[in-house]
Amino acid sequence: QRSGNATFVLVTRPFDMAVRPESVEDWCQIMPNLLEEEGWKTTLAQEGAALMHSSCPWGGDLIKFELKGLTVHNAPADGSKVLVRPEVRALLQGTCPIPGITVQSLDVVAPGEAVVQASTSWSIMRLCSVLFGDIVGQVMDHLCDDAPMAWHQKVGRNYPHQGDSSCSFWMEDSDDKPHECLILVRPETEKDKFTAFVIVRVHENHFARWASEHFRSVLNSARSTAESYLNRPGITELREMDDQFYVVISMQSFKRGMPLLPAYSDEHCLTEIDAGEPFGLRRWVRYEPSTKKFHLAQYLPIFMERLGFAIEAYNSLDGQRLVPYQCVVRRADWEQMRSRFLVAYPLQKTAYRRANGGSGSPGVHEDVLPKFVTSTANIQERMEQEAWPKLVVRKTFLDLEDDTSSNGSPKVRPPRRPKTTHFGRLLVPSLP
Repeated sequence: QRSGNATFVLVTRPFDMAVRPESVEDWCQIMPNLLEEEGWKTTLAQEGAALMHSSCPWGGDLIKFELKGLTVHNAPADGSKVLVRPEVRALLQGTCPIPGITVQSLDVVAPGEAVVQASTSWSIMRLCSVLFGDIVGQVMDHLCDDAPMAWHQKVGRNYPHQGDSSCSFWMEDSDDKPHECLILVRPETEKDKFTAFVIVRVHENHFARWASEHFRSVLNSARSTAESYLNRPGITELREMDDQFYVVISMQSFKRGMPLLPAYSDEHCLTEIDAGEPFGLRRWVRYEPSTKKFHLAQYLPIFMERLGFAIEAYNSLDGQRLVPYQCVVRRADWEQMRSRFLVAYPLQKTAYRRANGGSGSPGVHEDVLPKFVTSTANIQERMEQEAWPKLVVRKTFLDLEDDTSSNGSPKVRPPRRPKTTHFGRLLVPSLP
């Protein structure tokens, strides 16, 4: 379009599905028949196992292993806790080692979500690489050199069915040919029996005729690998530790303004209380949140910092967002500062009543059941937002920014990368 002496050029690109799944909810929203037989081509079916494939809505193809009747000895009463959180697997790898897998580093994003860098020498992966080509694509390139790979992992609980336990995987630093995988374990009606689904995206369909005679071996190997993994030595103890690894904190009843914080010496205080004098907590200020709404995950670390402690608090658990008045902290960290908190926080309540009047003040409870926000986010909305062309002004030209890489794969937003935990080479290996 020409306006005056300036020329405006609009460059468009195809509108595609530019968002890959990063949770079990994403997988199921993109492909509602993900765990069904309808819409899948069965390559091989035998008693208790099936190998299927289908076109992938966001590019390439999907390969699905369905393994029924898997026995999980001493399975937890809550089937959604069969799979252990990735950060717990890595940090407590000495409790439950997995031969052939070595963890080099760990970045905890949130409880149940982590970036794990590890190397593996599982034979099932090598076999699948030969038969399906790109099923592990870049993975196998690294395995040949025993180099570690970074996989972003997120646990899911009770979705899409009550008792489901899942883990979504996607490869970090992989703009060239990104990979995604979903593992979901579902309890059956018979006690200690489960069905496992393993779904992997490949970039091309490699179901060659010459490989068909080997599919039975792949299914048998997948089944034995799954049962071995779900029943490895120490897994019962690891699940118990995983169940107690975090504690949920909850706050309630502050109807007369935001809660208070211990005041620094150079701050103008809101109120003073004599009861806090012996503990250096006489002066108090009003907490001013960085957002419009109160979030306990923001308030608690600031409160503890003013007491001389550092603690990380999270607003999500196992892929689900908590209500604003709850947060999650590591139990080991909480226990180190709990006694100091139990001295300081009642003084906050006293100062709150002094500053605001009345008898009400915000109470805090620990080890409560989590309450989750009903998510209104939709994967389709994310696709539309991230695939929508961006406007770039270049002198007198208006161009649309290209968000695709050279091979047409969508660029992925960089993940949050918190402090990394590095593991020595002599540590017992664990699952990536």
